[in-house]
Amino acid sequence: MSFVPVAKVGDIPEGQVRIAWVEGHPVAVFNVGGAFYVMDDVCSHDGGPVAEGPLEGFEIECPRHGARFDIRSGKPLSLPATAPVAVHRVRVVGDAVEVALGVGDSSAVGSGDEGGVSSGSASESPSPVSPDETPRNENENPNTQNPNGSATASPSDGVAPSQQEIAVRSALEGVMDPEIGLSVIDLGLIRELHFFPDRTLVRMMLTTPFCPYAPQMMEDVKNATMGVIALPTEVEIMPDAWSPQLMPDPSLLGFSY
Repeated sequence: MSFVPVAKVGDIPEGQVRIAWVEGHPVAVFNVGGAFYVMDDVCSHDGGPVAEGPLEGFEIECPRHGARFDIRSGKPLSLPATAPVAVHRVRVVGDAVEVALGVGDSSAVGSGDEGGVSSGSASESPSPVSPDETPRNENENPNTQNPNGSATASPSDGVAPSQQEIAVRSALEGVMDPEIGLSVIDLGLIRELHFFPDRTLVRMMLTTPFCPYAPQMMEDVKNATMGVIALPTEVEIMPDAWSPQLMPDPSLLGFSY
């Protein structure tokens, strides 16, 4: 691909971004620390524009679902995005910022700081559980039930799970997050299980606050749990912020944070 001028150096102040079209393709041209970086203006999560979101250092946040990307490499830094955004070569010739489409990874972006090029350069750049089976934590008496009369299990308790919890969690391995393609168990979204004589309460998290699949996931969790415990099940969404560190195996995402 040949280089195409997209702006003058002075058109993009430091810390700002400009959207340009190169051969009918939308790209975002960033100026960070006096160096320019170019990536597709297309979020790999939902296909919408990404550069309209806030830019902090080398990180751009998609304004719709909060996925963040490294503008130097296009690498996803947070869910719900799991795939990178394409980055492109950039160079400055005189006072013109020029872009060439068709670069693969961060190692091939060009010269400079992982592909950025400075202004002034010409570089390219199963049975019910009794309340005392699962203690809340290691400091509690194993024979003391929770104040609400339920048996509670949490991934962070550090105690052996009951047979009932094992069965429920096994069933929940079949409940997938459609945005990411991993189960609610793999993602660490199921935080607490409360077993009552007349009902089950599942407390779970979401990977993003505005997950459009939340109602369906809650219904799937409810049905999977009731498939193990023949009692009404309530699913409660916790307000806590999720992070990959809550996953049993974060490497399942295919990239590191």
